[in-house]
Formats: sequence, structure tokens, C-alpha cells
Amino acid sequence: MEALDLDTPALYVDLDVLERNIALMQQQCRAWGVELRPHVKTHKTPEIARMQLDAGAIGITVAKVGEAEVLPGDDVLIAYPLLKEKVPRLRALAKTRALKVAVDSVDVARNLEGFDTLVEIDVGVGRCGAQSPEQAVEIAQACSDFQGIFYWPSWLDEAGFRAACVKIDAVLAALAAAGFESKIVSGGSTPGAAKTPLIPRTTEIRPGTYVFYDASSLAAKCCALADCALRVLTTVVSTAVPGQCVIDAGSKTFSSDPTFGVGTFGHFIGRPWTMRKMNEEHGYVEIDGPARVGEKVWVVPSHCCATVNLHDEISYGRRGRVEGSWKVAARGKVR
Repeated sequence: MEALDLDTPALYVDLDVLERNIALMQQQCRAWGVELRPHVKTHKTPEIARMQLDAGAIGITVAKVGEAEVLPGDDVLIAYPLLKEKVPRLRALAKTRALKVAVDSVDVARNLEGFDTLVEIDVGVGRCGAQSPEQAVEIAQACSDFQGIFYWPSWLDEAGFRAACVKIDAVLAALAAAGFESKIVSGGSTPGAAKTPLIPRTTEIRPGTYVFYDASSLAAKCCALADCALRVLTTVVSTAVPGQCVIDAGSKTFSSDPTFGVGTFGHFIGRPWTMRKMNEEHGYVEIDGPARVGEKVWVVPSHCCATVNLHDEISYGRRGRVEGSWKVAARGKVR
């Protein structure tokens, strides 16, 4: 079956590109001297997680316990502060696999007795994490099994990474002075992966988007179009309004997160089209030239992680053909 014959809207992954992305990130991590622990919130799919592990990843990173419950990996990092209500599920998981949990408060750390813990450090992103070396030490003292620290560089630029390095070195020095050995320094994101050497004490990184890449990755020059493994196939359903067509994919198909730094909702392949607005089932596309009702178009989504979570399945194949489909097993696993 040709991929263009899929009923739309549909997600499709090019296996050649996916496999290349997985292999290349693993190779780069070896060159940087760090381990790879990919964040599987991007794909939420057991088969892709297994491909990453088989390529050499030391384990997986998840955001929520629900993802860990349905995805493979003998060594799992839950990169999210967990409250005590989640602990019974955590203990059930720990019977069959090694678990690590990121914490950024004394209260959460005290709830996690018996679990390996990493203290999260805010390196300038302003989401979660200890704000000072002193606070990091206080949290570490509340951990029963302190293993190291955790940071998220998000979209930090080179100057941001250098500032983050100064803060991490200060935190590690304070922890060492308090008698704590930081065996693990966990960092990394897809846009920050190539800057990993700027924080040389990093031992592992947790990129996720790299398996697919997306329009935000393209806009940030993290990849080329040929590296974008995930595409959305859509169909033009209306050309009634001059200078515009409407496609059968809106905010229930694409993430409502706009392309980073651009403000559009996807990159149209082979067409100079722009989508700046969506309703639930309608994508409003600015066009320059003709569009035909019924024609199918490929779009690289702005944010692949959130887009995948909107779909039950992902079709896959090579060279424009469909070889099968995967169930998005962790879809909606937000608890």
C-alpha cells in the first residue's frame, strides 16, 4: 500500500530516517563521552523504545508513571516530581525494573524512601529545579538514596549553556562538601544535545524529539528536512475562500504548540503554504497558487511529541510505502 493511500489525517514514519536518527544520536553520545537515556514521551511507542535500547541506550526517560507502565526498559528515569499518591504504583514497577526519580523539593524527596533519586537543578529555564547550591544540598539530605543531579537545558543557547555549567559546578561542589557523591549528572534535550560538551561533567543525556524531529527542530536548525521521520498526511477539503485552502487536520490532529520562534503550525513539504490558524478539525492554510479539493499533502508537525499523543496509531514504512502500524501505547498516560 502506498502511504498516499492512507485515510487522512494520518501519521506516517519513514523507517529509514527513524533508524538513521536513532543510530546517529547514539554515535554522537559515544563521541561526547555520555550515555544516552532517551525521553520516550516523544513517541510513546514500545517498538520505537525497543529500537533505541537495542541501539545502545542505557534505559529510558519518562514523564509520568503511566508511560513507564506500558513501555519497555530495565532502567527507567521518571523525570517528574512525584507526590506520595504515586508511590504505590512506583513500588509495583520497582519489582521488575530499576527506577530513578527526579526531585526538586524536600517534601517529595521524603516520600521516595528506598528509591534512587536525582536532585533537579534549574539551569535558567525556570520550570522546576533547585534554585541554589544550598537548596540542592537540603533536598539531597532528604533523599534516602541520592544518586546525583538532573538538569533540563531546553532551548538554551551557547551562553546559556556556559552559565548552566557554572551553576552545575557550584552545585556539585556544594554537594561534595556536604558528603554527597554525584554519580549521575543527567542533562540534555534535543535542541541542546550538540552543546553537551559545554557541560563536561554530564554523564547522560535525555533527548526525545531526535527520533522524529519536527518543524520546530527545522526552524532552530537542529536538523534538515531529510531528518524529519514523522509526517502528517492531510487532504484539502475546501478552496472556497480566495488565497486559502482548508485541510482536514486541525488542533485534534496537530499539536496546538506553534513552531518554535515562527508561530505557524507545521512545515508543508514541497509547497509554499503556511498554516497560522486551526480549529479542532480545520487547518486554515495560506496558499500562493492553486490548490485542489481532494489533493493530499504532507506536513511536518510543529511539535512531534504533542502531535503523537493525539493519535491512536502511527503507520510506518519505507520509500513511500506502508509496511504496518504501531499502537501509541502510552497515549494519554498523563498520570
